[in-house]
Formats: sequence, C-alpha cells, structure tokens
Amino acid sequence: MAERLYYRDYLALDNILSAQHPRSAQHGSPAHDELLFIIVHQVYELWFKQALFELDSVIRIIGQPYVPEHEVATALFRIERINRILELGIAQFDLLETMTPLDFLAFRDLLHPASGFQSLQFRLLEVRLGLDEEARVLRGYELSLDERDRHQLQQARSQPTLFGAVQAWLERMPFLELGNYRFWDAYREAALEMFARECQAVDEHPALSPEEKQQKLQQIQLNATDFDALFDPVRYAELQRTRQRRLSHRATLAALFIKLYRHYPLLQLPFRFLDSLIRLDQRVSLWRYRHSVMVNRMIGRKVGTGGSSGYDYLLQTTVRQHIFQDLTSLASYLLPPAEIPPLPSEVEARLRFAVELG
Repeated sequence: MAERLYYRDYLALDNILSAQHPRSAQHGSPAHDELLFIIVHQVYELWFKQALFELDSVIRIIGQPYVPEHEVATALFRIERINRILELGIAQFDLLETMTPLDFLAFRDLLHPASGFQSLQFRLLEVRLGLDEEARVLRGYELSLDERDRHQLQQARSQPTLFGAVQAWLERMPFLELGNYRFWDAYREAALEMFARECQAVDEHPALSPEEKQQKLQQIQLNATDFDALFDPVRYAELQRTRQRRLSHRATLAALFIKLYRHYPLLQLPFRFLDSLIRLDQRVSLWRYRHSVMVNRMIGRKVGTGGSSGYDYLLQTTVRQHIFQDLTSLASYLLPPAEIPPLPSEVEARLRFAVELG
C-alpha cells in the first residue's frame, strides 16, 4: 500500500515557507515591506521556471523535421500558457507597488549588490526564446552572475531556440511554389496595382495642392520600395545585413502567406500559432515596460542595486529587445482582403483538407 501523502509534504511547504529571510530583520531594524518584496520575487522565479518548462517543450515540438498538425496545436496551447504566466507577472507589479518608495528605502541599501539583473532564469528565458545578442542594450551582463550561473547560461546558448525552430518550420512550408505558380509573383503584382491606384487617387484629388500631392506621392513611392524589397532576395539580404530584418527571406514569405490565407482550414492553426508568438513578444515587452515604470516610481533615476542605470536601462530594453518583431511588422505588407490574389485551384484544394504541413 502506497504511503499516504500529506498536502504540506507534497508541496514541500516547510522548505518554501521558511525560505524568506529579510535582511532588515537580520540587521536589527525590521522593515515590514521586505517580506512582500521577497515573496513577489520568489513567485516570479517560480513562474519563470514554469515558463521555461513550457518553452523547452515547444522548441522540441516545432524543432522536429516533421510537425504533425495536432502537435502544432499542442505548441500553441503551451505558448498561450506562457502568455498567461507573463500576464500574471505583469499584474504582480500592482501588488509590489502597494509598497511606497519610502517603504522600499527602508531596506534597499541592504540588498547591494544583489539585483533582479542577476535572475538566471529570466536570462535563460531570453536566450531560449532566441533574443538576438546583438540587440541587447547592455553587453557583458553575464559578468554580474556567479560562475555557476554563467556556466548554465553558456550551455543554454548552445541549445536550439524558439526563434530558430520557428524559422526552420516556416521555411519548410510547401505552398509557396507549385508548378508554374509562384506566390510572391502574384502578390507583388497585386501590390503594384494597389500602389498605382493610390497614386492615381492622389493625383486626381481636387482638394490637394500640388505640394501636398507631391508629398503623398513620395510617401507612396517609399512604401512601394519598401514593399518590393520583400520580394527581392538580394535586397532582402541587404536588409538582413543591416539588421533591419532577422527572419530569413523564405520564412518571412511563408509567414505572410499564412497571414493572408488564414481562413483556409490547413492554415488556421499555423496562423494562431504565429499570432501567439507575436503576443508572447508583446507580453515580454509589457513586462519590461511595467518593470521600468515600477523602478521609476520606487527609485527615480538612481542606479540599480546591480549597477545598471535602472529606469533608463529597463526602458531601452522595452524598445530594442524584441524576438519576433519581423512577424509583427508583416502588417505593413498586407493588402485589403478584396485585393489578395486568389490561389490556384490545386493549392486551394490542398489547403481545404487536413494535409500535414511537414
């Protein structure tokens, strides 16, 4: 007969509930809000652990040479779980801000040089998601970690990332070319027709002055030039070289195809999966932004306990440190539904049935 399990033992509550050690009490001046500060950050680390667990499984699924449709659904559900975790994390800042700046100052000086900057799990999350190291606001951040954490971080850098797995998965999409049909040729032609109509509408507008017409025509031309680079591998490679694009050319076209024709049964799950990745990127950015707002409220422009510039550093990460920005920016290349070119009957027939993407 199996040993009877007790709630406290199963959850190791003796260990968890005895893991809070306020420094202010140890120094003889207990600060009431330090316990809240510790517990909130411990909860963050528990959620980071769960997010990494989910993320590792998604990378394994999408990283397979062949991904069955039902496994795309599993990956989608787990990314959505990570999104819910991040939403909880963002909401926790409201709880933390029940502590006033003066409450925080009662024990802040006792924390040096420890800092959330040293959260190994958050760094692992960034790496495993596929954050481009060149996009980091602050280089050499790993020097703030101890030797054990630096070793784990280095190991993580040699492992597959979600960005890499998604890119390879998109590149294997089979519907971009079929016989004489080339998706990007048909789409490019439709886009050029749209820009031509826009130019004609501006040119014939009776209420615009010649100067206003010229300005609007120049903007349309800029849009057309930017759009055209999407369908020119050489120009696209230049965008990659200058770090204006990161996702490969073929993966980008596949993602655009999925967005355009998402109403077909075979593309509904891939579309939802890509959309969940965009929302994941947004949640990470919102977490960074909410963190920066909280830091600004608590310490203003003071240097962080870990030595960073505090608020300024966190705010810059919100703007610069994205993972799936290329997917988000595809909105710039969408046409109105009525102007999207119809698919050949052979392609359309395959998209209407549950054929595996591969």
